[in-house]
Amino acid sequence: MKIVSLLPAASEIICDMGLSNYLCAVSHECDYPDFIKGIKKVTSSVIPNNLNQNSIDSLVKKAVENDIPLYKVDKDEILKINPDLIITQGLCDVCSISENVIEATLKNNLCTLTSKTKIISLNGTTFEEICSDIMMIGKAVNKEETAKKIIAEATRKKKRVTRKTTDKSILLLEWIDPYFTPGHWIPEQIEMAGFVSIVGNKGEKSIEITPKDIEDLNPDFIGLICCGYNLEENKSFAENIYLDERINHIEAIQKERIFAFDSNSYFSRPSLRILDGVIQLSSAILDKNPKFHCKKIRLHK
Repeated sequence: MKIVSLLPAASEIICDMGLSNYLCAVSHECDYPDFIKGIKKVTSSVIPNNLNQNSIDSLVKKAVENDIPLYKVDKDEILKINPDLIITQGLCDVCSISENVIEATLKNNLCTLTSKTKIISLNGTTFEEICSDIMMIGKAVNKEETAKKIIAEATRKKKRVTRKTTDKSILLLEWIDPYFTPGHWIPEQIEMAGFVSIVGNKGEKSIEITPKDIEDLNPDFIGLICCGYNLEENKSFAENIYLDERINHIEAIQKERIFAFDSNSYFSRPSLRILDGVIQLSSAILDKNPKFHCKKIRLHK
């Protein structure tokens, strides 16, 4: 079977099923497990590298407003591969290649693909729906029993990592310029870790909020999980929080209750690694793991 995965989470799931040798091409965002980095890439982003968050936000909003795709698909390479299965997503046009984009790109060329070529779209916004997506892939690749075993183990792990709920609230920020709330599975991660998600419910989309909103919410803790960024990058964004005079008077910031995480690996993607994100969230705050703590940088003359 020849598989083209246009979603990082799908590539992870395929590898979890022991089918990594069937991956013929992946998206430019697919980077886990490590060997995937060497597989042919058939997508690219129109967003230039090294833009700041505000510039990225402006570019994305303008593209969405004008119905301009944020990603390019190498249709010639995909047609050359002639895959049996293409996996994409219908969750977020900003985050990855959507089903609409891939179908629009290939619609005039599908006759050159094998009649067995199937396109499936992942749409999980909660842990349960992510498990449903795993089963969908399992059925598509004739690995239903393997999918069931993966889901059963993930369900057991979910029970192990879920902590008793405290009365402590946390605001996880998916973006900071402008500020965005946690969306989809992230409020569920917060609850599993033993905290109250002060804004957003599981399954709902992330939305933009103002500094005044953050002031009114007044969370006990703030976490930085800016979409697509790793731990060190999110740590670097902490200083922006400390320097933002619109919110830096609230107690969580005054008392340096700011934390950062590898969002790209453990929060941004609808894969089972969100359970590892739960573990890190609990470890950072309840177990006081200094790895994730972001103290204010004190500059001395």
